[in-house]
Amino acid sequence: MSLASLHIHKGLDDWLFLTGGSNFVTTLYQRDGGHLPDAALARWRDAVVARKARCDALGARYAHIVIPEKLTIYGHKQAEPLVDPDLAPGLRLIKLFHGDPAIYGYVDLIALMRAHRDNVDLYWRTDTHWSPVGCLFGYETLCDALGLARNDALVDRPFVDDLRLLDLGSKLDPPVYEPVREISWLQDATRVYANNVVRLLEAHEYGGEIHVGSHAIFKNPKAPNDCKLLLFGDSFSGVSPHFFTALLAETVGELEFVWSANVDWGLVERAKPDIVVTEIAERYMALPPNDRFNLRAAERRQALLGRRRRFEAWLRDKLAKWR
Repeated sequence: MSLASLHIHKGLDDWLFLTGGSNFVTTLYQRDGGHLPDAALARWRDAVVARKARCDALGARYAHIVIPEKLTIYGHKQAEPLVDPDLAPGLRLIKLFHGDPAIYGYVDLIALMRAHRDNVDLYWRTDTHWSPVGCLFGYETLCDALGLARNDALVDRPFVDDLRLLDLGSKLDPPVYEPVREISWLQDATRVYANNVVRLLEAHEYGGEIHVGSHAIFKNPKAPNDCKLLLFGDSFSGVSPHFFTALLAETVGELEFVWSANVDWGLVERAKPDIVVTEIAERYMALPPNDRFNLRAAERRQALLGRRRRFEAWLRDKLAKWR
């Protein structure tokens, strides 16, 4: 099978890039046409502005952070021209705001990450996600934007060095392994609640199919900031002790995480956070937000899906035995 059919581009210096798939990655770098033209980006701008205004009315600080696609940061490692990195959705979105995007809580990572991209690997070379260093960059930038004190002890967290087969590398023939450093950020914070969606996700029974609607709460009496933060995010945040959520759980007294690209305003009103953060990977922006997400309804849907998958697995097992 060719790299093109796998939607993988083999770049310079062993960098692998996702180019297609369900997120239409390379088509996102187009002003017109494609899956994320400027007209669609304007809906993201409007959503950020509306979220900021609503959080202001509720007495909560707000921030929106876009995690850049690997091509946006390491586009200079393309072996042949695939996209123009300067037409990245995150950069085009900044230009659509009226005045300084930071006024509306928009947190820009692209400039900082590009400035340091050649000094350290901010993303895994054989995966679509950022490395622990890239994650730490995002964390520090968000803390500064929100006026939160960083947890300086995070740089001393334990780590494990290993040779791993990651997402993009696993799709090649032969597969490509990568030396990785996995850091366990979570130390002082305790996860005090996880819903059934989290448990289904952590059981690894259904791949990545069941994840939206994951809901977890962490408490940390030793945190440098005595406040509550509600985070809506995706796989860059996650519920692992190695991801963005864990960094924030080590920083605030209470962290509530929901896996969703949209805001559940009913939950915001019930939770009464001091801070609301929305995080979205740049490649997931092809679908504009509507902020009509309902966590309780999502939990019910995922529970039904989980039961259906368990039944299908049971049925396959029975049929295999009957044959």
